[in-house]
Amino acid sequence: MSKERILNNLYLIIGDDETKIDFYRQDLLSQIKGNEENKITYDMHDHTLGDILDEASMISLFASTKVILGINFDITKISDYDYDYLSKYLDNINKEVYIILIASKIDARVKSYKLIKDKFTIIDTTKDSNIDNILLYTTNRIKENNYKIDSYNIEYFLNKVGNDINNINSELDKLFIYKEDSKEITREDIDLLITDNIDTIIYEFTNAILENNLDAITKMYHNFKLENISYDYLLVSISNVFRQALVIKLLANDNKSNSEIAKIIGKKEFYVKKMLERLYSYTEKDLCHYISKLATIDKNNKAGKSNIDELELFLLDMNR
Repeated sequence: MSKERILNNLYLIIGDDETKIDFYRQDLLSQIKGNEENKITYDMHDHTLGDILDEASMISLFASTKVILGINFDITKISDYDYDYLSKYLDNINKEVYIILIASKIDARVKSYKLIKDKFTIIDTTKDSNIDNILLYTTNRIKENNYKIDSYNIEYFLNKVGNDINNINSELDKLFIYKEDSKEITREDIDLLITDNIDTIIYEFTNAILENNLDAITKMYHNFKLENISYDYLLVSISNVFRQALVIKLLANDNKSNSEIAKIIGKKEFYVKKMLERLYSYTEKDLCHYISKLATIDKNNKAGKSNIDELELFLLDMNR
């Protein structure tokens, strides 16, 4: 799902994935230009919808725009009084106030649901169509600013900056300023302006292994040697990726959705989607073989039984 546009003053975000909830909450606040001075949060375990509507009906003395967050919203707890209050408020909405309700789930059978469905913009983060929300948000923001970047470099960019929307926007702004003339963002630009870390480098290395990109593997492995990256660290990192790849493959073959797999392995759905693309040509037997081979290399390395670089040979054999 791409980022939502501010079409009205009323939003309902549904879901229990804090990362997704936080993504949309930050995105909406960014569009509204909400800050701590004009943002008010109500925990609806302790407050009613009526309390939020009271707040929405009051004029702020300190800011022209007010944002009211209602967390832990439960539609089944809307009283008859609050239902009537909401109906009247919707007939005369305060255009300077934005209400964002956040609920883990919604019961569509209660009478209040139709009222909310008709008037609120609903963002259901539990739908499978949301798996690329951060990717699409980033892609859309780049396009809206009339810049160009290919899909591989968008993935590379996100791997570097993470999924915090404020960080994404901050790093994009740096790239926009730097490439203001050509309007085309390349991998070289990303490398130049965005700081690398070892986890990002290892992620790119393991991606190259799964994608059978021998040129990238050879170059990066050579650099690891020059930079004295621990042999044990490389072995563990590669082995972990193959073990996780096997788990993803097994779950996918068991007809689990990307969302279900992500929850099981504790990763983002975008990560699962990209991994499945890379694993398309691999069988479960292939992955088991590589895991076993890496375990043997690790055992020989720890026992000092080999005087050759078995890991390098393994990587070369994989890509023949």
